Amino acid sequence: MRLLVVGVLCGFFSVCFGQTVQRPARVSKDEQALRRLEDEWLGSYLRGDKATFDRIVADDFTSTDESAMFRNKAKEREVIQAPPSTVKVSLTNEDVQIRIYGDNAVVTGRIVSRAQLGGQPEISFQSRFTDTLLKRMGRWQVVARHYSRLPPERTAVKLNPKLYDAYAGQYELAPGFVLNVAREGDKLTTQATGQPKFELLPESEIGFFIKDISALFIFMRDGTGEVNQLVTIQDGRIISAKRIK
Repeated sequence: MRLLVVGVLCGFFSVCFGQTVQRPARVSKDEQALRRLEDEWLGSYLRGDKATFDRIVADDFTSTDESAMFRNKAKEREVIQAPPSTVKVSLTNEDVQIRIYGDNAVVTGRIVSRAQLGGQPEISFQSRFTDTLLKRMGRWQVVARHYSRLPPERTAVKLNPKLYDAYAGQYELAPGFVLNVAREGDKLTTQATGQPKFELLPESEIGFFIKDISALFIFMRDGTGEVNQLVTIQDGRIISAKRIK
């Protein structure tokens, strides 16, 4: 009988210990490296860190968003610049999923962008991405990215249209690529070089958005109170456009 009890107890503890020692599968070194790489890449836009961008992004990189805007590495590199110190901006990767196929990987996730100027309410939006990466010479690099914006729930506020006169002008996003901002009656519009015209809808006195497009437009003033630049936040990119006219 004693042997029987011991046998039952041994079986019981075997089952219990078998259950308690179960652990989730270990995260591979490649998956850890890819998660770190995605965060470093996103951070390079926030810091204006072109050296990190060059290390992570392959020379044959291509990027396409849902509006069919195509960029190679050179074009993407042009928008790497830190936001003005007066704007508090954060970029975060969330819901990151990684699939690895030998020396190839597909990474999907969601970028949460937040911006705040002084005591103004925080402005935020989200976008989803799919990245294709290759391991070359033992190092992962991004060769392609595609964005899909998540439509934000935004509400336009009522402003005095006279405020728009201070914002009207030309803002240079990159050499040869300019945003024309104009007041048209009670509306404020914007049109980038070679692109359609859109109405800018006010979310606050300085923050504007375009209907069905997850892009933010924040007008900045200098020490004298004059509007001297326009900060745009779109798809994880932060671009400071200097007013040239």
